[in-house]
Amino acid sequence: MEDKTWGTLPTPKIYIELQGEFIDFNKEEEYLVCKFPVQSKYFNPMDTTLGGIIDSYMDVTMGPLSWLLGERVVTKSFSAKYIRPVTADYKYVTAKAWRESVSEKGSIYKAELHLDTDELAAVSEGLFVQPKN
Repeated sequence: MEDKTWGTLPTPKIYIELQGEFIDFNKEEEYLVCKFPVQSKYFNPMDTTLGGIIDSYMDVTMGPLSWLLGERVVTKSFSAKYIRPVTADYKYVTAKAWRESVSEKGSIYKAELHLDTDELAAVSEGLFVQPKN
């Protein structure tokens, strides 16, 4: 992966670690789709992907989306709901993030994580705010 993707978007180092790939960006509809390979190094002892990694797939899709939409924000809060385990039965997962709303309190971003079978594995929501200096 190059040091920068799509012009001035800096590539987060975690995105490189997770081997993320940008699939689709739609500025008008305010969404970004990214693809990540399922890697056994992120499995727990029950051979499923750690929840924190699942969170990361969605958060590192939301973050670049905020940048592509012109916001310079950070994650203030993040919540996720896990629906199906991500195991070695799957080759990749796809995260789709979109901006739900913008207010004086910040921007709400949501994401869905799908298995390579297109089944829903997890959903999340994050509040993104301007960083304090």
